[in-house]
Amino acid sequence: MAAEACAITDQIRFEEQQTLWTKEYEDSLAKQEGDIFPGMMFSLAKGRMEKSKLWQIIRRMPKGALLHCHLEAMVDLDWALDEAFATEGIHITSPQNLSTANARLKAPFSFTYAKTRNADNPSIWSESYLPDTPIPLSVAAESFPETGRQGFLKWVKSRCTITDEEHLKHYEGPNEIWRKFLSTFPILGSLIYYEPIFRKFVRRLCKQLLDDGVFYVDMRAAFYTPYRSFACENFDEGYSNMLSVLEDEIEIFKESEGRGFWGARMIWTTVRAFDKRTIINGELLKCFFRLL
Repeated sequence: MAAEACAITDQIRFEEQQTLWTKEYEDSLAKQEGDIFPGMMFSLAKGRMEKSKLWQIIRRMPKGALLHCHLEAMVDLDWALDEAFATEGIHITSPQNLSTANARLKAPFSFTYAKTRNADNPSIWSESYLPDTPIPLSVAAESFPETGRQGFLKWVKSRCTITDEEHLKHYEGPNEIWRKFLSTFPILGSLIYYEPIFRKFVRRLCKQLLDDGVFYVDMRAAFYTPYRSFACENFDEGYSNMLSVLEDEIEIFKESEGRGFWGARMIWTTVRAFDKRTIINGELLKCFFRLL
C-alpha cells in the first residue's frame, strides 16, 4: 500500500511540474514583478503551491514532531489582532511619535495592557505624542493617517512580516532583511505575552499543529519580551507565571479537543547580540527550566 501511494504521489508531482511550475509561469511573474532570480521567491510561489494536489497530500500526512519552533513566529497575525481588539485594556505605545512615513516604517512600537483609558492624550500619529504613552488600540487604529482601521491593520502586518516587496529588494543586502526579521519578534511578542491572549494562543497553536499532523512540539524563545499576568499593569518579574499558563493550557488541550496530542516543551535560547547581563539572566532562567 505504501509503495502504491508513493507511485501515485510521484505521478501527481510529475504532472504538476509540467502544469504548475513551468517556465511560462515564471516568465509571467517576471513581467509583473520585474527581474527575479531563477529560483522563485517563496512569497510569490506560496499561493500557487497551496492550490496544488501535492500540498494537500503533504498537509494530511502525519509529521510526528516539530523540533524547532520559534514561538513568536507561530502567531496567526489576523487572529491575534482580532483578539487584541476584543480584549479589554489593550493599547499601543512607542518610544517616539509615528507621525512620519519613515517613523512608521522603522520606529519600534509595541502592544501593551493598561487599565486607564488614555483616549484624550495626543495621537501616536502626531508630533505632539508623548513617548511611551499607551494609546487605546481602537483609538489608534481608527485615527491611523488617511486610511483608518483597515490601513492600520495593513501597517501592522507589514511590520510583522517580510513583505513581497521586501523579498525582492536584494540590492539592500542580507543585513537589512535580517534587521527587519529580528524587529518583528518584539512586536509579535508584545501582542501575545498578555495572559488572556496567551492562553488562547497556546490552545490555538496546539490545535493548528495537531490539524497538520504534528503530535509533539519543541518551542523556543529568547525570553526578551516581558510577560504580563491578567489585569496587571506591571510586567511579571520573571516567566514562572507564563510557564505555568503554558503547561496548564497544553494539559487542558490534551484532555479535551486535543486527545492524541503528545505534548510540548519550551526551550530557552539567547541571542549573541544581547549584552552580558541579559545573557546571564537567561542562563539563570535556563537553570530554572532544568528544575522544572
